[in-house]
Amino acid sequence: MRGLEQFGWFVFNIAIPLLAPLALLPLLKLPTFFREYARGAVRRAMEHGQLLWTAIPMNASAGYVLGQHLNSSPADRAGMWVMLCSHVTLIVLASVFVLLGTMEASLRSEPSSNGPNWILRASIALTTTTAAMHLGGYIWLLRPS
Repeated sequence: MRGLEQFGWFVFNIAIPLLAPLALLPLLKLPTFFREYARGAVRRAMEHGQLLWTAIPMNASAGYVLGQHLNSSPADRAGMWVMLCSHVTLIVLASVFVLLGTMEASLRSEPSSNGPNWILRASIALTTTTAAMHLGGYIWLLRPS
């Protein structure tokens, strides 16, 4: 039963917030008049750090849950403080990357294909780190066996 509980928590707190914004993008290919513009829609949707808009509230949620359990849980308090501070740091980093991505998007009239898009890569890395920390904090600090 414990595995099922953790899977359910993962689906509602990690998978749905990350995948729901991207899940409908393939439907852009359905209208015939929009098919040629729909190519690469998922990449364009994440290109300038929009994925970070998911990471920010996910970090805030994780910080709130950790803060709630900080004084009432017999679990590792030092670990909870480290995770809480890490989530706050990730919120600040994600906010800065959103700002930089917005600045870069507004300076370019067309997306550039010359060179790697570091904001896209940073947003994927930061969002993946957020998801892993949120899941790890839940499994190992809030619901230890």
